[in-house]
Amino acid sequence: MSVIDIQNIEHNYSGNVHALTGINLSITRGEFVAIIGKNGSGKTTLAKHFNGLLKPTNKNGQVFLRGVDDECFSTQGVPLHKLASTVGYVFQNPDRQIFHDTCREELEFGLRNIDVPGDTWVARVEETLRLVGLAGREEANPVHLSRGERQRLAIASTLVMAPQIAVIDEPTTGQDLDEGRVILDFLANFNRNGKTVVIISHDMALVASYASRVIAMKSGQVLADGTPHDVFSRPEVLEGTNVRPPQAAVLANRLGYHGVLTVQEAIDSLSADRTSHPRGKA
Repeated sequence: MSVIDIQNIEHNYSGNVHALTGINLSITRGEFVAIIGKNGSGKTTLAKHFNGLLKPTNKNGQVFLRGVDDECFSTQGVPLHKLASTVGYVFQNPDRQIFHDTCREELEFGLRNIDVPGDTWVARVEETLRLVGLAGREEANPVHLSRGERQRLAIASTLVMAPQIAVIDEPTTGQDLDEGRVILDFLANFNRNGKTVVIISHDMALVASYASRVIAMKSGQVLADGTPHDVFSRPEVLEGTNVRPPQAAVLANRLGYHGVLTVQEAIDSLSADRTSHPRGKA
């Protein structure tokens, strides 16, 4: 069942900048989607239509969402705070959405906006901060957090509201490799609980490891849409997006192991090859 339906949307910015040109796509409940492409390809502009931050600039463009009660509705005319319980959006720059004096207040703001009973706030805030690696930081002032910690706080402040769909622009910005894995593992668990995740990312290794679907964009259009194996096996398409497949895939392909995307898949392929073709004794 689709939770986001995009019908023929276009978006033009002032100065005659055509950011999106006739996009049609549906995102199904429970998918983990990665939108990829070079800067200026329309990734963020498209994602901002999912929760009404942007509206189609053409008259016949429509965006439909499906909420927790399975009711389908258009984003047109619906206030942003009303959409937050369906679609949670995290900006690439966390400082665009953090404005309270403590981490606790940052998360409580969203709970208050969607009318969550106050007697549940403490448990939800503490558990969400723990899941993003910020346990015990409830009273910390966000200005004293690192860039990566503020990114995790922004994600926590959105997901504490338990939206049906989480849209995160560059979730691993400011994180080292281990911190990035913590965030993606958190999102994967959110996804396993039946929720839909959409990320915008330039980290193809993480895309290959976590996404079930990849949408590749260029110049406001969708060039490819399929599983990571489908999309990353089309170099002629990826060349147009300035996106390179994960390094594990590039190396495996040079060694003759096709259809490999991740380091673990490369290890599995090599192990299977050694098992089926064992070396003879010297």
